[in-house]
Amino acid sequence: MNKTVTKVLALCAAATMTLTACTNKPNQNEQTIGDSSVQTEDKKTGDSADVLGKHEISDLVLPKLAQNELTTFNIMHSETNEDFEVLFNLVEGLLEKDSLDKRHPCVATEWGSEDGGLTWTFKLRDDSKWVDMNGNIKGDCDAEDFMTGLEWILNFHKNDSIGSSMPCQMIKGAQEYYDYTKGLSKEEAYALTAGEGSKFREMVGIEAPDAHTLIYTCTSEKPYFDSLMSYTTGMPMDQGMIDELGGVDGVRSMDNTNMWYNSCYTMTSYVQGNEKVLTKNPEYWDKDCYLFDTVTMKMVESNDVAYQLYQSGEVDYVRLGESMVKTISENPDHEYNKYLVPDVPAAYSHQFHWNYDKHMADGSADENWNRAIANENFRKAIYFGLDLTDYLRRENTLDPLSCQNDTFTCERLSYTSDGRDYTDLVKEKINLPTQPKQEGKPLRYDPEKGKEYKEKAMEELKAQGVTFPVQLDWYIKGGNQQALDMASVVQTIFKNSLGEDFITVKVNQFVASVNQEVRTPKLQSVLTNGWGADYSDPENYLTQMVNDSDSAWYATSFENIKDLPEKDYNKELIAQFTEYTRLVNEAVAITKDMDARYDALATAEAYLLDHALVMPSSTSAAFALSRFNTQGEWAKEKIKNFETCKDGYTYDEMVAVRDSRKAK
Repeated sequence: MNKTVTKVLALCAAATMTLTACTNKPNQNEQTIGDSSVQTEDKKTGDSADVLGKHEISDLVLPKLAQNELTTFNIMHSETNEDFEVLFNLVEGLLEKDSLDKRHPCVATEWGSEDGGLTWTFKLRDDSKWVDMNGNIKGDCDAEDFMTGLEWILNFHKNDSIGSSMPCQMIKGAQEYYDYTKGLSKEEAYALTAGEGSKFREMVGIEAPDAHTLIYTCTSEKPYFDSLMSYTTGMPMDQGMIDELGGVDGVRSMDNTNMWYNSCYTMTSYVQGNEKVLTKNPEYWDKDCYLFDTVTMKMVESNDVAYQLYQSGEVDYVRLGESMVKTISENPDHEYNKYLVPDVPAAYSHQFHWNYDKHMADGSADENWNRAIANENFRKAIYFGLDLTDYLRRENTLDPLSCQNDTFTCERLSYTSDGRDYTDLVKEKINLPTQPKQEGKPLRYDPEKGKEYKEKAMEELKAQGVTFPVQLDWYIKGGNQQALDMASVVQTIFKNSLGEDFITVKVNQFVASVNQEVRTPKLQSVLTNGWGADYSDPENYLTQMVNDSDSAWYATSFENIKDLPEKDYNKELIAQFTEYTRLVNEAVAITKDMDARYDALATAEAYLLDHALVMPSSTSAAFALSRFNTQGEWAKEKIKNFETCKDGYTYDEMVAVRDSRKAK
């Protein structure tokens, strides 16, 4: 193996160990006072180290895939990382997270709970300002704005249930207020506010005793509640902006020219499908941080195009695909051989999500697929019989099994009292080894089981009138070569693993929006998606698959199990999701004994996987070329305190960064 390849693999392994050692362990800045966990601004880490690094680029240019174009300017109205990686730079909440998901002060300077997580108090800074696109001050960002933001999220007619699941689960009265607004007419719900004497204040467990104090009351002890406050639940919205824009409809249609900003940047230029320019906010409260003068996000059709732009110096970063990593790593004379570095760390779990209520283009039900996917043996044939090695190789060509994933939740999310990773509990319950590899094949892969379940499924389903091979509709964005290459890999692995007599994969294309063109009309057989935890507890994953909540994102937007047609072939499937939902609901009710909680959640997750109701696939383990430090403390959601090097970072420099972070 080429020396550089060996070094890169060693770096990735070390980086993984570093993440495992750092993430979700007790925060070194956290002070325990009795049952109170208090964090204060003057204990924020890395302030001098972050700012004193290399800053050779003042105007950063980043490529963004055209398929990931911004869908809204209202941060409350999104649940996608593609939106958040832009919007977190424009609007910020009570707390912010670094690249290892450690929480830091933001609009809140101090926070904690004195009763084990039942109530939480946040102290707000007095120098957070709202500004317009040009940096002109519009007003103070204070406690009232966080009340208004939460009311917006919980108001069914204002926000269409988006982002409501977590506050409804955690904040006292939130679910009741959501249900109350859902029962109103749109006009009645639009008229509601979070002002004094409002129904919101009467029903929801949030108080603002003064302009710089917020007190939340949870439904029960939530020791992880503060981990939610860097997400939309902890985001503000000023009533003054709502009034200025003419009400709810004005906010729903706002753009960069009329929205209000309180984060690092404002968006001074936006050309849909082309580029957006973020400009440093002159009124941003953190005067000690390093910000770029401008950040330009240039839309590209594929990472191949982004690579060409990186070569010409037009962008400062590119995530590399399988073929390019292979080309660069195997040629010691390649111009970028020593510049091949691991991408920004990401704690994500990716899955295959089956559509249990698939429709045809004419709107009729795809009975052949729906009958097949409702059959447990059919799902298990895929679950055990599909060799995903080549699929994983598209993520990491040098070591594909380093990014295999066998649990619905991600690793390094939660730990038991004796330091065990929560996902190890799940693996034990589904009789899966906790070691990363098995003789060069994915852990779950068992061709003999796959063959056994295939034979059972075909016998059962033929008796129901299902015709074979069953057609699986796979959707990609038109014109995206990387997506087309991945689709070709998917076709091949289904053919080689399960046989063309069982399933055939048809590749279809959408033009612009997978949501509008595919998910909403329910045309897909399966969609892949990754989920990064919004707070440090497995329930954040598991509650997205329950069948008793409008807010369960996967259940309502991918699997379509919330209101599944009650046909004979769906009876067992509905019963399985109902049982899974019961297990989840019982588990999340356990709050005083975290080990018991994790064990119960692991039981629920094991049930989900034992019945192959979803199929975990991969984690993120990509490579990049970058002129900003991908392993820096803030190289994640917010473009803040980035180190830069105009010639690009090398492997050796990444090692130095890694060792420096380990030393902390």
